[in-house]
This record gives sequence, C-alpha cells and structure tokens, in this order.
Amino acid sequence: MKTIAERLRFAREARTWTQAQLALAAGVSTGTIGNIESGARQSKGSLPQIAEALGINHKWIATGQGQMELNSLEKAAAYWLRMSTEQKTNKDVINDVINLTDNPDFPAIRRVSIKAQAGVTGYAVEYMNDDGPPIVFRKDWYTMHNYQPEKMLALRVAGESMVPSLYAGDLIVVNSAQTDPKDGIAFVVAYEGEITVKRMVRDDGLWWLSSDNADQRRYPRKKCNGDTQIIGEVVYRQTERI
Repeated sequence: MKTIAERLRFAREARTWTQAQLALAAGVSTGTIGNIESGARQSKGSLPQIAEALGINHKWIATGQGQMELNSLEKAAAYWLRMSTEQKTNKDVINDVINLTDNPDFPAIRRVSIKAQAGVTGYAVEYMNDDGPPIVFRKDWYTMHNYQPEKMLALRVAGESMVPSLYAGDLIVVNSAQTDPKDGIAFVVAYEGEITVKRMVRDDGLWWLSSDNADQRRYPRKKCNGDTQIIGEVVYRQTERI
C-alpha cells in the first residue's frame, strides 16, 4: 500500500464501510472519498477527520509511517481534539451558550437505574431525575458509531468486579440496541437476580460472564444460562479515577 489511495481504501474496507458511510462519519462529501481513493485528487486537508472517523493513525494514512491502528486513548484524544477545534472556530459556539434542551444537534442520553425483577423481562428500567443532567453527545458521535440516541442508557457502576476497567460510581453509557454477545466486550446483563457489568468470553463453544478484577476467587467467571439477559453493550465511560 504505497499510496494514500490504497491505504484509505484498505482502511475503509477493513471497517466494511461504503464510501458514502465513511463520508457521513467524517463530515465530507462522498466525492471527496472517491477522489482520494481513485488518486484523482489528494485532498490532504480532509485526511485528519477521515482518519479520526476510521479510528486510525493520521500519519499512517498520510505517509504510510507508523501503525495503522490507534489505541483507545489515542482515539479518544483525537476525537475530542477535533471537537474542541471545531467549537473554537464556530462563532455561534464562541458567542452563544449552547441550549442542550431538546437540541437535535446534541441528543441526550437519560440516566437510569436498572433493577432485576421476576417475570418475563427479568429487569426494569427506572429513569433518574436526581443523578445530574442527561449525558449529551454531538449528533455526529452517534452517526459515527451508528448509534440510536433513544436506545442509549446511562447508569452508575456498582461493585468492584470490573476493577481496574470500571470502578464503583463510574458513569457508563450502554447501547441497548446491541444485545448480541461479543467476545471480550463488556455488557450490562441480568444474571441470577442481579444487574451487573461483565465481559463476555467465548470458550469451548460456550459464553461466559467474566470479571476484570484479578481476584478470581471472589469474582469467578460464570457460564451463561437460559435466564441470562443481555441488556446492552457498554460503549462509553466517565470516571474520576486517574
């Protein structure tokens, strides 16, 4: 992959995205993506936001140097740097306070408490009005990840089973539209009358609920059974632990 065109096409196809999907996530035109991939035009000014949308290293796509993939901290830093830069150059944001109430450009996620209960569903979702304001993200964050705001839930972590990944009191965002298990991914689940965060692990043809806590005597992994219900995938965390 000696050219920008080849690297961009490879990265896009690795995400199984069409040119139109990448253009939407990056905030550029489909023609811009097509021109770069065809080698007709080297629109280097758009490469940083295209790389950020793909979650890859801008230097790699521009020059071929370094690793293609970014780690999770680098991805977060790149995303928020672009967001802050856009805000600083937007006169409306500089001069006016953004109204976040029912703002379609900043869809909000409601804070909830999830309680286990007997019955068909196995759990109940209670919306919280006393745990702070809703969690707000820019509209393009949802678009980038193909999330639906109305399917997202924000809740507090309880217990220590996921330390050091998650601590009690951390605020997590859960995508309730994603209930298919993924190996190595954290989910909120209803299990044996308890609502908990566990990492799904595939082993010997079976799904297991695993804790990140190193004390496996206190937090042994447990096999999923017919009563296990996946409530949603954990996709974001806010923490005060540094």
